[in-house]
Amino acid sequence: CHTAEAGGYVFEGHVPPELIKRFLREHSADHGLAVPGMPGGSPGMEDNPKQAYEVLAFRSDGSTRVYARA
Repeated sequence: CHTAEAGGYVFEGHVPPELIKRFLREHSADHGLAVPGMPGGSPGMEDNPKQAYEVLAFRSDGSTRVYARA
């Protein structure tokens, strides 16, 4: 329910807006960014205790890599 498309990329989950902006500026070969689950302190989840979480970049073949840690 938290999916967006911008600039030909897909963003899934509670991805911080500043990382979306950075990703769009980079013109990445990756297909998009995703945040698995709903970590506390992520955008939209500010009322929960802050948790460290990973923002994953993914390719169209389904492979992933850690893009950032928030």
